[in-house]
Amino acid sequence: MRFGKRKLVLSLALTLAFSTLAGCSGNSDTSGNAKNAAAGNGDPSGGGITLELLYWGDDVQKQLVESAAEKYTADTGVKINAQVLPADGTFDTFIQTRLQSGELPDISYMGEADIQKYNEMGILEDISDLLADGTIPEKLPAITIHTPEQKVIGVGLSNQMELLFYSKSKFNEAGVSYPPTKVEEAWDWDTFVANAKKLTKDSSGKTAADAGFDAALTENYGLGFTAGREFHHFWAANANGGGIVSADGKEFQWNSPQTTEGIQKLADLVNKDKVASAFSYTWSSGIGSAVDALSGGYAMAVSGSWDLANIKGNEDIGVGVLPKMEKAVTMNAGAPLVVYNTSKHIEEAKKFYAYMVNPENSLDLLKSGAWLPNQADWYTDPALIDQWTADLPASAKETILSYATTEGAIVQWPAYYVPAYLKMNTEYEKSIDQALSGQKSVKEIYDAIMPAIKSLWESGKVS
Repeated sequence: MRFGKRKLVLSLALTLAFSTLAGCSGNSDTSGNAKNAAAGNGDPSGGGITLELLYWGDDVQKQLVESAAEKYTADTGVKINAQVLPADGTFDTFIQTRLQSGELPDISYMGEADIQKYNEMGILEDISDLLADGTIPEKLPAITIHTPEQKVIGVGLSNQMELLFYSKSKFNEAGVSYPPTKVEEAWDWDTFVANAKKLTKDSSGKTAADAGFDAALTENYGLGFTAGREFHHFWAANANGGGIVSADGKEFQWNSPQTTEGIQKLADLVNKDKVASAFSYTWSSGIGSAVDALSGGYAMAVSGSWDLANIKGNEDIGVGVLPKMEKAVTMNAGAPLVVYNTSKHIEEAKKFYAYMVNPENSLDLLKSGAWLPNQADWYTDPALIDQWTADLPASAKETILSYATTEGAIVQWPAYYVPAYLKMNTEYEKSIDQALSGQKSVKEIYDAIMPAIKSLWESGKVS
């Protein structure tokens, strides 16, 4: 398991969710099945039950989680033994050691790219019943995680997605209209590149659209990517009508002409169009957050929605939908929570699980923008929308609601549902930087590596 910059941010956000829970009263206004699930069906004694929660975090996060666990016990009578691991990649080893000793936890965090591995090990509980009977209301498809047999084994705690951040002042100076906030109005690729050229300037003041522009002396880029890896990268394949693996897991799309062309367009922004700074297949491109980039040498930045928490109060930053190639899409992320089927208290573990994935119990994070709701009705019910969008920029609110309510606009990261994903991605990362840097074309790289990657997919196995 890799804990890059993004995962550490998500780890902190996950922990803050527990601190939010710690501030929730057992008599809070939580309605319906979710309330019954959280309260253990009204049994304050908890029946002497203890549940173990495994998570990763530092000392500060540990204190927050333990405080939340104590509060949950006070409200429900169910004791929570919260055990912390460092965010250093030891989670996988620890789980396997616990499996061998027969002492798995009841519930734990789970890295997006690891969930199919643990499912293949046969240790994750099917939570389909919680969704079927309404204990957990309908979640967004993009964060609902299925096995190849279509059993639900987890839901993401947050609906993270890729967004286009931009500097209003730089757009105004260049005389370029702001990016659209509606999926159906997304810029086509040619318009996007043309606008990015107008926003890219060298030290003499010439833009990339002007004769005599010197790319070697670029002082302000039209576009930057805060990261270039996986879902930051794969949205382009889907936007061009391709993909990695079809949503039902049955079709290998990574070697399709549409995917190849989509990733090539991404690389061309750097090497041909000269409107983006160089980036590689990594979790951090080195340009910092969207705020860092836009206050520095960038007019636009592609980043995750968690960056919304960093732009609060910054009147210069707006948010729009990503450009389209053949279609307008974004790609999601969001670490899920899982229940282990070895739990001696499966029903109580599921009740605690239902409570944890209820957006109402993470309102502070939702209001900050660090998280986005994982539940469908939080994007359609005006009263629920008002609870978490009041402090977001209007452009961000419009963009997020458009993505969440447009069918097919949020593409699920294949790490969630492709068993062989980790092996496939490991093979991919060995060579793709040669294309991103312009040393070779994407087609040349794909022709060389896709037979092996497709073979890994065909195995249908994590290991």
